[in-house]
Order: sequence, then structure tokens, then C-alpha cells
Amino acid sequence: MKSRRPRPRKNTQARKATCTISAAALMLGVSHAATIGFNFTSHYCYTGFSGAYVTATAFGIATNGWESLTEMDSGYGPCSAGFGPFTLNEVIDTTTSSGGLNPLPNGTLNITWSAYESNVSGFGGYAEAPPSYIFSGNGHKPGEEEVYWGFLRDGVNFGQGSSGGDNNQEGWSVDITGLKTVFTNSAFVVEVIGAGDSIENLTNVFVIDATLSTTQSVIYPKLPPITDQADAAWPRGIGGGLSTGSGMVNTDHLRLVGNRAEHSAGPPAFNNASEVAGFILTDKPLVTMSPRPVLTSPGDTVTLRAIAIGVPPLSLQWRQDGLAVPGATNLSYTISNTIAGAGNYDLVVTNMYGSTTSKVSTVTLDKLNIASGPGYTPDTKPSGPPHDGAVINATILPSSTDSLGTNRTGVAQFNSTNSSQIVVSTLNTTDFDSTNGTIMFWMQSGTSGSTSDNALLFQHGSSSKGTINNGIFVLQTGTGEIIVQTPGNNVGGAANVSDSNWHHVAVVNDNTAGQQIYVDGVPDNAGGSPLSWSWPGGQPIDLGLSPDSHWQAYNGNLDDVRFYNRILTDTEIASVYNTGALVDTSALKLQLNFGSTNLSPGLAITWQNTNAVLRTANQITGPWTNYPAATSPYNVEVGPGQMFYRYVHTPAALQSNPYDM
Repeated sequence: MKSRRPRPRKNTQARKATCTISAAALMLGVSHAATIGFNFTSHYCYTGFSGAYVTATAFGIATNGWESLTEMDSGYGPCSAGFGPFTLNEVIDTTTSSGGLNPLPNGTLNITWSAYESNVSGFGGYAEAPPSYIFSGNGHKPGEEEVYWGFLRDGVNFGQGSSGGDNNQEGWSVDITGLKTVFTNSAFVVEVIGAGDSIENLTNVFVIDATLSTTQSVIYPKLPPITDQADAAWPRGIGGGLSTGSGMVNTDHLRLVGNRAEHSAGPPAFNNASEVAGFILTDKPLVTMSPRPVLTSPGDTVTLRAIAIGVPPLSLQWRQDGLAVPGATNLSYTISNTIAGAGNYDLVVTNMYGSTTSKVSTVTLDKLNIASGPGYTPDTKPSGPPHDGAVINATILPSSTDSLGTNRTGVAQFNSTNSSQIVVSTLNTTDFDSTNGTIMFWMQSGTSGSTSDNALLFQHGSSSKGTINNGIFVLQTGTGEIIVQTPGNNVGGAANVSDSNWHHVAVVNDNTAGQQIYVDGVPDNAGGSPLSWSWPGGQPIDLGLSPDSHWQAYNGNLDDVRFYNRILTDTEIASVYNTGALVDTSALKLQLNFGSTNLSPGLAITWQNTNAVLRTANQITGPWTNYPAATSPYNVEVGPGQMFYRYVHTPAALQSNPYDM
């Protein structure tokens, strides 16, 4: 009869040691975890267009983690190799370190990519301003723009050899072998970066395990809106985006293929594209799109979003000012109370291969800020409510004498290099809404410094890129004459007022006859079309500098600026020039004499929400008055009574990354 061996006793110490060894082995096994970004570059031939190696962190990957692959020809320019298709190959290992390539953490990759042609894209990602996120100029900025810049064409939309915008050539493909020499102990995930110059929507991309012959599809959740170039029967815009990540892939041989693009002239017209700018392989966690900063106002709801990839399972945790937010364990987090929720947010992403943290998204609660502002020069007209002028960077001089001996006391000096101006607010008044009117002032200036642009003397109205939207502009030309511009009108004077001597200028608007310019008391030129000097929204009067940067700033002196709400006669204008007479004080709505260097104190009220409406009241309980035309900074003069300010806005649902998912 066999006897049973005694059961050995548990050795707790040995078990602990075994666990320790296992943990060490696990750490050793994942030491080869890796993240690699691949950037397709383009040979566009022209200076500043070709290349674009990654020179700054992009999509969460540092520069040494990017492989900027050899340029593929675009088919453009005299240095072109002609039309494709083109096939290129690169071998990358632990020693590769030139031509846009960086050493791998371990292993060797053999990558082959094919396309009919490459090209460059103007899509700049979220580094550029909405709505279309297109950079300005022919170039790119370091980081994500460099990856978006070069792309492989899909063989359908535009390109060299196209007919009516259609190529009908083969699309792009990527083939990589040697992946298990890099990801030695793990699977990995794939994320695709798309960009192009012929996009409305991006199609999905097929991620193919060439060893097991299995296929996954990754999609682009939502692209920023495109600006249609209007040169095709279907929408054609510059754009791009970032796909979702694939599921786990565990292969030595990977293929990427774009789904065939499709477009139609409609109706409805649509344009799909399958262009690719790069792709990412990683087993480690990676935040490829961090939440962006958000400006919020009371009553808003803010949703922070991010795109994160890595071998699952991923552990997600949002933090506010470094502290974990309870329950915030998804890729998005909504702040319903922005008053209490303002702060610095980031997302920590963890998996078995490591941990990473997104960039910080600062959620800023907007508010009115009141600080010392510009001083105010008084409106010296003898009757009626005063409209004092805020002196912004301009200098009030006791006097100025010209070479002819003409001396003016109390002078406003403007310097074109420091954005000097004087601004008269016209909010909550109708004094400057007039069917007919007369503007006049004394000026002392040399030439404006340009023969093509103008230096601003007087502006009451709005413009955009030099086009007058409403109101009246009095300008000094580079050759020394006065010019008056109104919507659709341009009346130029003949007399030279830019000889560094004092000159009196008057501009009369006749609602039935047009505009008349006077210089030194006599008519200079007339013309233009009849119009009413009435402009909506309380547009301020700007002296010396226009909010529209198209106009040059004034460089010189002004004195005795007047605004009459009626037509002054030739005799009256001559009287003002010769004697300084006030003429009709009941029609005089503004007179700035700059007679004192002791300016009244002012305040500057600032805010950031451009959709907010400023409100004022004499008492905290109201009644409140809306100033919809007030913009930040809003300058106010300190008066004898108190005034309360606040703003109102329509609560909005804001997103840190509105086009990511």
C-alpha cells in the first residue's frame, strides 16, 4: 500500500519572491513599448512648399518619435519627375538619423508607400483660427501643421493629369514589415492623420493585418468645416482631421489602404476624399488631440474633449488643477457650472504600458475688468451735452508753430508708430446722426509716407479692408491732398496740405448734392453722391487711427476739431478759418480744442466674450441700458456720479474640440 506524501506547507516568503520576480519580468517585457509617428512629405518643387520634417511635438509625440519619410513627387513644376504612380521605400532602424528620420527604440522596419502623386495642404489643425482652420501664406508652422502639410493623393480628386477635377487613378497604400521587432511583447493600435486640398469629408481607412488577412476600419469622427474653393462641380475645400484609433493589431506585417473616394455634382453635391498625411503606431497611451482652452461666461456649459489611443484597456481620469475630478473617467467631461468650474484641466491616460497626460485646457471665466484708462480731453462747445474724447497714446501739446509763423495753442499730436488716437463715444446719443453736416479741423503734417495708401484724420463709420461700409472718412493722401470717402464715393482735393504748415480743412456733406472739400477757408473740390450722415449702432468717432488696419495711422497734429449737424456756408467756413468764430452754436455738436494738458481721468473696461452686450445703470437695481455697439476695451470718463457696469449674453454650449468626435 502506497502512502500519500505529506502536503508541503505554503512558503509565504517564497511566494512573495516569485511575485516579485514576475513583476520584474513584466517590467522587462514592456520595456520595448513604443510610439512611432510617420509623416508623409511632398516634393512640390517650389521653394517653401517641399519637405516639412516634424520639428516640434505633434499629436503628443516628441520630434524624436517622428519619421518624416522621403518626399514623393507632386507632378508640379519644372523639377518634377512627371506623373505617377510613385512607389517609395524606406528602411528604418536603431541607427537611422538623417533625412527627417529618427532612430527606432529597437528593431528594424521596412516601409513601402505608393500613390499616384503627393501634394501639400493648407490645413493647419487647431493651431489656426476657425472656422476653416486654414493657415495664411504658403508655408507651415512647427508641429502638427508640418504633418498635415504633405499628403498622398487618393487618385480621384484633382491632381496632375486630372480631367474636370477627376484623376481616376489608383489610390494610396502603405506596407510595413518588421513590426514585431519593435513591438516585441505586445499588440499595438493604429491612428491615421488625414489632410488635403480637395476635401469635404474624409473616407474611412482600412487597417489590414497582412499575416492573418483580417481587416479593421477606422473613421474620421468629424472634420472642421471647409471653405469651398468654388472651382469644381462639387465642394472642394482645404481640410483634414484625425481618425479614431484601431482595435489591437498584433502582426509583423501591416497594410493601410484608403477607401475609394467618391464625389458628385449632385444634387446634392458632395465630395469624399481619401487623402492621408501620416499615421501613428503605439502600444503606450497617447493623447493625440488635447482639449483646447475655453473662454466661458456665467450660464455656459463646457464640454472638454480629447482623443486618446493605446492598447486597451485605457484608464481615463480628468483632473482640475491637479486633483482628480470624481466620476470624470471618459474621453469627454462636461462642466455645467462654469462659475465654480473654471480652472486648469488635463486628462491622464494609463494602460499596462505606461501613463501620459494631455496638455492643459484652461477654462477661463470671463468677467468685466475695470482699470485705469486713458485721460479725456474736454468737449468745449458752449452748449449741449459734452462728448469728451479719450486720449489713447496721443500727446496734448501746449502749442505748435509752423515755418510761416502760424501758432496754434492746445494741440493733439499723433504718432503713427504708437497707435495714437482720440476716440469720441457716440453711444446713447443721436447728436451725430445727421442728414447734412460739416466736419472741420486744423492739421499740421508732412506727407503720410506712401503714395498708394492714406493716413487717417477723421473717421465716423465702419470699414473692412478699405471698403467703406457706412459713415464718412477724411484722409490724407501720400501726395499731400485731402480725400473724402463714403460708401461708393471718393472725392479728392487738389491743395497740398502736407507741407508741415497749419491748414484748415472743412468737409461739407449735402444730402442732395454730395461732398465739398474746403482748404484754408476756400472751396477745394466737390463731388460724390448724396447720402445721409446717419450710421447705425453708435459707431464712435476716431481721430488719427482706424480700427480697420487697412488705413495708415496719422502722423501729425490736429486742433479745433468740430462737428456741425448742418451745412455751413462758404462765408461761415471762411469766418471760422479767419477768426475762429463758433458760428451756429446750436448746430455745433462737438468741439475739441485740446486746450489743457490736465486731462479728466478715465477707466478702461475690458472683457473677452465677443457675443456679450455691455449694460450700464446709475444704480445697482437699474434700470439697465444696453450698449450693443460697445466693444472691449470700452473707455469711460470718471464723472461726478456713480455708474454700474455688467454684461449679458445668451448662455451657450461650448466645446474644447468641437470637431474631434
